[in-house]
Amino acid sequence: MKCTIVVELKLFMFLKKHLPKTAAEGKVQLEFEKGATVKDLLSRMGIPVEDDNIIVINGIAYKQNDTTNALELNDGDTIAIFPPIAGGSRLLPDLRR
Repeated sequence: MKCTIVVELKLFMFLKKHLPKTAAEGKVQLEFEKGATVKDLLSRMGIPVEDDNIIVINGIAYKQNDTTNALELNDGDTIAIFPPIAGGSRLLPDLRR
């Protein structure tokens, strides 16, 4: 008998395209064998493991990298994945006050 865990995955913005059509509100419950990692989750969802996404696990944010990809998932984890965020403008520097 294999031991399994269940995690909740939430994807945002254009990453939602990786969710099954049956996913509601941009999230899905996924079952994995105990010992599964973030990389296993990304691979299952078709999200490239070399991307620079922001991965939030139970409220703690990580930049996606080899170390983050190796983190082990735990039963009941909530994982949110955001695409890279860029921005800021040097055109209006006075607005920083």
